Amino acid sequence: MSIIDDQLIKSLKTKCSKNISFIDEIAIALDINYDAAYRRVNGKTSISLEDAIKLSKYFNISLNNLFNLGEKNVITITKTKEIKNALDLENYFKNLTHDLSILNNDKSSIFYSAKDLPIFYVLQNNLLSRFKIYVWLYILNENVPKKNISFEKFIFPTSLTQATQKAGIAYRNVNITELWNYGIINSIVNQIFYFFETKLLSYKSALLICNDLRKTIKEIEESAYLGKRQNKKQTEFKLYHNELLNLNNNIIIKNKNKKTLISPYSLLRYYKIEDQYTCNAIEGFLHEQLSNSRLLSNTGLKERILFFKPIYNQIENLIKRLNLLKQFTIH
Repeated sequence: MSIIDDQLIKSLKTKCSKNISFIDEIAIALDINYDAAYRRVNGKTSISLEDAIKLSKYFNISLNNLFNLGEKNVITITKTKEIKNALDLENYFKNLTHDLSILNNDKSSIFYSAKDLPIFYVLQNNLLSRFKIYVWLYILNENVPKKNISFEKFIFPTSLTQATQKAGIAYRNVNITELWNYGIINSIVNQIFYFFETKLLSYKSALLICNDLRKTIKEIEESAYLGKRQNKKQTEFKLYHNELLNLNNNIIIKNKNKKTLISPYSLLRYYKIEDQYTCNAIEGFLHEQLSNSRLLSNTGLKERILFFKPIYNQIENLIKRLNLLKQFTIH
């Protein structure tokens, strides 16, 4: 048995379930028979890189930390599955809810460097949430745009809407620090106007979605005023405004055992990085930016008004654009 295989096997044994034999659990993790698992455990068959990755995922261990791979220059990452239909999207939010539920204690926290309005705020029981589901599936599901299905005619699976709402609730039950700038709702505003302009969204629905967006921003503003969420746990909420940094939707998730970096690479797809050196470096950089940011939680009324007023103005300007386009279309 090689030194690397031996080191890996020793580490896996510490993670083995007490209710099953170690060899049986290896067989389950690699989807192989008992004999094949036995040969790997006893060094008669080398453990391939593919097997090592499967085992690290199954037993939730970091290959970076175990082997010190490339020290600070090489890390392993996990990426999310591609979303191609409503079921994929539903499973995506179920997995998010599961990950967030693990953080449901006072020592857990999330640091969100938000380029766009964090998706968890649009995961509610309202028209804005349904519109975002429609947009995601329109972009990610190749069959939806081909059929030119309008928002009003789109069928929303009940299980999908329930999954999104649960993810939104789970996010609100964690201590959160968010870093924003004025472009926070640019994406949503552009999407509303695009789908109205292409006649895939009615004027009535567009106005109702704008109203939901306004209510959502107002709820966040009130939470910033209180410095906590308006829920049973009253979890901590810190909101900062940064004018210097180009934010990128990176998320640092912390619990008592480790840190995880969530780094997006395309729409609703992200890399999950558990290398602690990398997570510490990114967290340190983000915390440094707080010195160049303005805290909007538990501060004076003036600071919050100056920050949120341009965001509300964006919504009002969007409504004016919708009205102008509607009048132009009629005439």
